[in-house]
Amino acid sequence: MSDPYGRTWWGRKWWRALETIGLNYPDQRIVKGRALAGHGAVTGMSIDAGSVTGRVTDNGRTFDTEIRIPVYNASAWAAGMTALSLSPSCVAGLLAGRLPKRIDDVLAETGMRLLPKKFVTEDHNRITATCPCADAREVCAHIMALALVSAAKMDDDPWLVLLLRGGPTRDLAGRLRAARLASMDAAQPV
Repeated sequence: MSDPYGRTWWGRKWWRALETIGLNYPDQRIVKGRALAGHGAVTGMSIDAGSVTGRVTDNGRTFDTEIRIPVYNASAWAAGMTALSLSPSCVAGLLAGRLPKRIDDVLAETGMRLLPKKFVTEDHNRITATCPCADAREVCAHIMALALVSAAKMDDDPWLVLLLRGGPTRDLAGRLRAARLASMDAAQPV
């Protein structure tokens, strides 16, 4: 039986990114978070630019939880789209409706990263989380449950990963084409 949370490389990388803020496998918070997620304890989940929010019910109490990650501005995304448009494997993957494995390598050339890498400490990769439960650690079982359920949602809709970082989610083909044409025009001699 496959893992329902993180069936894709980007879904796995999203929930495992919590390891960067104090969660290591095996950890009871992962076990309890999986149990909560599997029993439908996460409701009202929303993935928006810079945040994943949701309510997690545990032992009759409901906790409003949030995971935050910095977004990139429009100029960073313009540079990122140009870099992606010049990578045939990235263009093919994105047009096929998936995130190509090379996407972070290509974006890294412009100083971007879609999903944080373990032990990377740049501010634009810093994930923070909040939950009002009694667990004083930044990642509690409720945050873990939210991360797992959001990973499953991202598995089904990879554009949510772009949205989370403030990126374009509509007309990606048109944007890639426009970025490619703009880079070709810029390379033309005057």
